Amino acid sequence: MSTNKIPQLLSIIIVAGLMTWAVVNDVSSRKVMSALEFQVDDKTDSSTWSASPEPLFDHKNNEKLKPFMGLMSGSIALQYQGPQQNLAVSFDYWNDGVKKNTSTGMSMSMMENNKDEMGNYHFEGDFVYSFKDRQDPNGAVYSELEYAIIERNGYYSSTVRVDKPAAIGMTGEMKLQQSVRVPQNESIVVWGLQGTDKQSMLSYSTIAETLKIAKWAMTVRLGFIGPNDEM
Repeated sequence: MSTNKIPQLLSIIIVAGLMTWAVVNDVSSRKVMSALEFQVDDKTDSSTWSASPEPLFDHKNNEKLKPFMGLMSGSIALQYQGPQQNLAVSFDYWNDGVKKNTSTGMSMSMMENNKDEMGNYHFEGDFVYSFKDRQDPNGAVYSELEYAIIERNGYYSSTVRVDKPAAIGMTGEMKLQQSVRVPQNESIVVWGLQGTDKQSMLSYSTIAETLKIAKWAMTVRLGFIGPNDEM
């Protein structure tokens, strides 16, 4: 998926800019899944799916596209084989290390031709994102996360507006640092933004550890679910 990712992503950004914003304090009825990060090891099997951070700009000629993406941008490679048809995105919101609510993001359904004779769907693609500060016509500054799912049949994109509390001044990125294996019935946090009203901010090597001490945070969660399931 890496070869055509950058040209596709530029098209995604243009499309996403025309879409309706989803405000971060929209509350969803979807159930909250575990925030654990699962490590890759020799004991993993087909009962798991994988998420792996990968370079967004992996070709020298694509370096000139970095200004369009912003400093907080990246890509997560996803591999899945199992009975669930949908790849779903959701957003969790945190205060003082406690998850307060979750809102629903984009969901993508795999096609029937991605299904094998055993009834399992196969997905191999990328979740890509770009976080930027923007300015509206009145001069007010706001933050926005553009994100997309790219797979062999095309891409699906959306945008979420991130309204940080007024007291939050300093923000920092939380990224998935290494490849992980996730049980098929679990979801995983792959990216996040933390903020504080202090003059300094701590960050640990994993998103899960950083969330425990975050004053405020917004995280992106991915999972594979059935057509009528909630993540």
